[in-house]
Amino acid sequence: MSKKLRHRAIALAAAVAAAAAAARALPVHPSSSLPASAAFGPVGSPECGSGGEGGRGGDGGQDGSPGRPGEPGKPGTHECTRYSDLPDKPKAKLTVADKVRVVLVLMNDGATEAQIAEKYKMSPDTVRLWKEAYLKRDWPVLMNDS
Repeated sequence: MSKKLRHRAIALAAAVAAAAAAARALPVHPSSSLPASAAFGPVGSPECGSGGEGGRGGDGGQDGSPGRPGEPGKPGTHECTRYSDLPDKPKAKLTVADKVRVVLVLMNDGATEAQIAEKYKMSPDTVRLWKEAYLKRDWPVLMNDS
């Protein structure tokens, strides 16, 4: 092999190795510490959540003195993560997306495991199993009818 071809082969091997290393460095899963509130629909959707209240403006100053600052606004609610946002169907009819919504309601403190278990007539262990499957991205578990 000529010297020029050998250098090209080495450069190509180095480029492939660098690309593989870069691909391995990318996160495979989103962080479970991030809020899951934006998973359904656009923000401000009439179906879920609500916007916050705006703040109150400050008072103006008099005779050259500074005015008083206003009050900050209040934040809105999480999108689609309340107990009332849970699908109204029997457990056997829940799709994978419905089960994910159930988990998001649980993770954002919209309902407890006991409330969800009672609503869908299942054990709290099943609710925990769905949550673990969601966090591990183990979709086949959520596809089962268990």
